[in-house]
Amino acid sequence: MSTHVNRKVWKRAQSGHLEGWAEYARRRVAGAPERRELWAGILAEVEKRAPIRPGEKILDIGCGLDTALDFVETEVSGFTVDTLAAELAAFGLSARAAHAAGELEHLPYRDAALDRVLLMNVLDHVRDAGSGLRETARVLRGGGTLVLSVDTYAGRRYQTKRLHKWWARARRAQTKHPLIFSKGSVERLLLGSGFRELDSLHVPGTKARRTLFLAHKC
Repeated sequence: MSTHVNRKVWKRAQSGHLEGWAEYARRRVAGAPERRELWAGILAEVEKRAPIRPGEKILDIGCGLDTALDFVETEVSGFTVDTLAAELAAFGLSARAAHAAGELEHLPYRDAALDRVLLMNVLDHVRDAGSGLRETARVLRGGGTLVLSVDTYAGRRYQTKRLHKWWARARRAQTKHPLIFSKGSVERLLLGSGFRELDSLHVPGTKARRTLFLAHKC
């Protein structure tokens, strides 16, 4: 399965995301207790395996209105990048971070500028997953940490989803998730993009297919 899509497919996905975030803001989901509980569970697993140190420079990519930085208890320097940052500003962006507009494949940061990158439920939304992960490695310092979550599929389910995604793109349907991954395909992308995998596990509090990967830059 291809790990990139053309810009037209990606732009259709982005328009769907903006509609979703508008509904998210209307329902005030970000402040709901269940969101705090979900992020607390995820960050607890991260802390077990790759503890967040005071003063870390952390970038949350593609987080929209739901940055994990709001739930990090350690004092850090937070940043976000989102292709929809300008449009989302009207709904109110987190005060815990400095926000910038940009794409995963072209991050507005110098080489080795960051200690940690969060890529939460984003990889299946992008134009080019391989290019984006290589760019993520570029902005991380040596030994820096990538925390990545994405839905993964296996066996017949994976093959069926691949066919559905191909058909959706062929008929120019709007799909918010133009890419699809197995656990193995994500691991291969990480290893081929300058990372060594630290761990992978189910994302606590989410659907069974969502996988959390923790990796270090080589």
